[in-house]
Amino acid sequence: MASITTRPGGSRFISFVAPGGERRHITLGQVQKRYAEAVKVRVEDLASAAIHGHPPTDDTARWVKSIDERLYEKLAAVALLPNREDDTLGGAITAYIEAREDELKPESLRKLRQTEAKLLAFFDAGTPLRKLTGADAAAWRKSLKDLGLSEAAIKTHCGNAKSLLADAVRRKLIEDNPFAELKSGPTASGYTRYVTPEEIEAVIDACPDAEWRLLFGLARYAGLRIPSESHGLTWADVDFDRARLTVRSPKTERYAGHERRVVPITPRLMALIQDRFETAPEGEAPLVMVGSSGAVVRRVRKLCAKAEVEPWDRLWQTLRSSCEKQWAMHFPQYAVSKWIGHSIVVSGRHYANAVPDELYERARSQGGDASGMVATAPVPRE
Repeated sequence: MASITTRPGGSRFISFVAPGGERRHITLGQVQKRYAEAVKVRVEDLASAAIHGHPPTDDTARWVKSIDERLYEKLAAVALLPNREDDTLGGAITAYIEAREDELKPESLRKLRQTEAKLLAFFDAGTPLRKLTGADAAAWRKSLKDLGLSEAAIKTHCGNAKSLLADAVRRKLIEDNPFAELKSGPTASGYTRYVTPEEIEAVIDACPDAEWRLLFGLARYAGLRIPSESHGLTWADVDFDRARLTVRSPKTERYAGHERRVVPITPRLMALIQDRFETAPEGEAPLVMVGSSGAVVRRVRKLCAKAEVEPWDRLWQTLRSSCEKQWAMHFPQYAVSKWIGHSIVVSGRHYANAVPDELYERARSQGGDASGMVATAPVPRE
C-alpha cells in the first residue's frame, strides 16, 4: 500500500514499500489532492508489479504513456519504471539479449546478434519504441531484401525482431508490436538433392579411415545432425544387441520429451560402427571426433571427386534429408519423424519434399496386385 503525506507548505509526497522492503518516497510538489490520489493508485500497481514480478495492468501501462517526462523520471528514480534508455530500440534489444544469453544456444545467440546489427544499421539506437510504426518495420524488411539476403535469412531476422518487440510489449514499454505483421517463420526448402545409397557407398569407400566412414554413415543411415549430435555419441549409446542408437539432441533438448531419441541401427550402419570400434584407440569414448569446418567441406568435395560422385550442397543436411526420404519409402511417417527428431509437418516442409527417382522406378516395376493400383496397357478395340 502507498500513502500520501502533505507537508505544512502544501507540498505532497507519496510513500510506498519497494521490493527490497525499503520505504521509498516520490515528491509531487504542490498538487491537488485528487491528482495525488490518482498517482498513488498507479504507484501501488507499479510497486505490486515490481514485488511480484508481473506486468502492471493495462490501465497503468496506458497511464505511464501519458505522463510527462518529469514524473516519469521520478518513478524511474525509485525503480518503478525502467530508465528511458530501456524505452528505446537499442535499450530494448540489449535487455532482451541479456535476459536470454545464458539459455540460448551459441548459434541462436549468433543469429540474434546479427539481427541486432541489422536493426541498428537501419534505425538509430535511441529511437523511442513508441515512435516505431508498422511502416517502419516494412521499410526495414525491404532494406534486408535490398542487401541481397535470402528469403530464409530475412524471415529469420524478422522473427527475431518480432520476438524482441513482443518482449517490449510484455514489459509494457509499448502497447502494440509494430513488427507483428512482418512475414517470418521457416522457409520451405527448395533444394531436393537425394544422395542415393550407391552414391554414399562410393563416398564411404573413398574415405581415409573408419572414423570418416562412420561420420558419413551416421549422417546418411541414421539421419544425425552433424556435428551437434554425432560428436556427442559415446560407446555407451550403442546398443549392439538390439541395434539401437541413443542420440542426445542439443537443438531440441529445451523441449520436454525431446532431449534424446532412439534411432535404429541398420545392418550397414552396424558394420561401420563395428569397424570403428575395432580400430578406435584404447579408452577413446567418442565415436567420432572429425571436425565440421570449411576445411572438412573442402575435403569432402575431394572425396566426392575421387568417388566420381556429383557433389551436393548443404553437406550434412542433405545426407540427413536423404536418410529420411529412404526411411519414408519403407516405414510409416510417424516412426520416421520420431527417428529423425522432428514433427511430420517439418518433414513435409523441409525434408520429404520431393519423391526420389528410386520410388518412381519401384512403382513402375512393381507389377500387378489385387488392389489394382498398377496401371495396365489398354486393350485395343476391334
